[in-house]
Amino acid sequence: MSMVNQATSKRLLAVHGWSGVLLGLFLYVVIITGTVAVLSQEIGAWSIGGARTQAPFSQPLDAKIKQLAPTVDPKYREDVTIYPNASGTMLVFFHTHGVNAAGDPDDVGVRFLLEPGTLDVVARDEGFGAELPDDRDSALDYFISILHISLHAPNPVGLYLTGLAGFVMLFAVLSGIILHRHLIKDLFVAPRLSSRLLNKRDRHILAGSWSLPFGFLLAFTGTFFSFAGAIGLPIVAMVAFGGDQMKMTETLIGAPEKVSERPADMANLDSMVARSVARTGTQPTFISIAHWGTADAKAYLYHLPTGKAVEASTHVYDMVSGRYQGVKPDLGTRPSLGSSIYAWMGPLHFGHFAGLLSKLIWVSLGLAASYVTLTGLRLWVERRPDMVSGKLLGIAIPMVGYGVPIGLAGSALGFLLTYRTGGSVYGTAFGFVASCAFAVLLAGALVRRGDASAIFLAILGVAMAVLPMVRLATGGPGWPSLIDAGQAVVVMIDLMLLAGGAFALHQSRRGDSIGRQLRADQPAGTTVPAE
Repeated sequence: MSMVNQATSKRLLAVHGWSGVLLGLFLYVVIITGTVAVLSQEIGAWSIGGARTQAPFSQPLDAKIKQLAPTVDPKYREDVTIYPNASGTMLVFFHTHGVNAAGDPDDVGVRFLLEPGTLDVVARDEGFGAELPDDRDSALDYFISILHISLHAPNPVGLYLTGLAGFVMLFAVLSGIILHRHLIKDLFVAPRLSSRLLNKRDRHILAGSWSLPFGFLLAFTGTFFSFAGAIGLPIVAMVAFGGDQMKMTETLIGAPEKVSERPADMANLDSMVARSVARTGTQPTFISIAHWGTADAKAYLYHLPTGKAVEASTHVYDMVSGRYQGVKPDLGTRPSLGSSIYAWMGPLHFGHFAGLLSKLIWVSLGLAASYVTLTGLRLWVERRPDMVSGKLLGIAIPMVGYGVPIGLAGSALGFLLTYRTGGSVYGTAFGFVASCAFAVLLAGALVRRGDASAIFLAILGVAMAVLPMVRLATGGPGWPSLIDAGQAVVVMIDLMLLAGGAFALHQSRRGDSIGRQLRADQPAGTTVPAE
């Protein structure tokens, strides 16, 4: 039974529909890029043929860090950040905090790139973080992640745009819950075969009903990430702290500790890593060391969730004595419910709380949410075949719906073709832009055809199926050597691309067959809406 009366339900349905029409394709872009971004780490490993070391932090880093520290200006030793890229190359960034040429707060210092295994210095760069050379090994996974987070738009515009998409999705989910007259029944609805339009509507309702909880989770956490820093914290500072952002920061994070400038020898970092791995059961994803070389230096080792935990954890060690000092809350100075909820946001949005299994579940649910968005738009078009806006949207749906995945495949192709020559950063961006431009031109060329989805699907299928072959042709290792090296994740991505390509090609043949039949049944002078 509906939660509202009939008149209110009609108005809400109209708003639900029009909000989807006006911003549905934009919402789809954010959802589909986020679905791919869930596997960004695995895609990064796939793009370079597998990481060259399975456990980057198991290497003897302590001696190397102590060797590098005296070679940098003492002012840059305020903080040290250590993390591996997609290939396993270790990035060690000695830095302090400043303001770059654009007037933005930024870290400035010296960054070293260390060869996996040998830890030889392969690059040394100095300057602000925004000015340092891009990491060519992680160009593809970084491009995909930022495309989802901010659409590569300038800050904070990109965050506002993705935050807006989160609000639209949140409204769509809530209004969908209210509009469902028989929510439990809709979870098990059998798509009717008596009418093509009714069949599409039933499939949309079925997928949408199962996607409601996941859609709410994605919308809420995504909106939080987009607006928390750009809008939320400044509002909190004004309302609760009279505009005093320093006081707000001290309340939320804790007052800065008094730091001794007295020099001190650093304890063995490798020992801290080993103990932290034994404590958590996982390798750290990055390490931050504050106030290197002083008596108050501390190491912060960040671990992704393990076991039944949802939130990640940051383990603190005294860098002088090497003693373990406990877990640092993400928010506040002591463990609390608020800190736990804040820590849950990232894992619940990106699905990395249970390793690869939860990521694959999140990808499946993300694809379902993308399907619901596109089918909702198609239903709106098919109910208004004579409206100019409906005809324009009918052209835009396949162009964007399949054009964005084609663009993502193009970015991967651009990376693979330019990685060996060192131009992967440019190649990745160019591949995406060129592929999206191709989709726009193709949509224009097929505007009179009516049903362009089959052609777009065929192109997407070919692009996905070709990528594993291009990876091999450009020097990537084969499956036997990958499995022997423990890099099965690369094989998994290959198989996913091949399966996705085969499915898209099958659907394109099926859609083209249906389209031909429908056009044969239509009176002369009419067009068939896009599938």
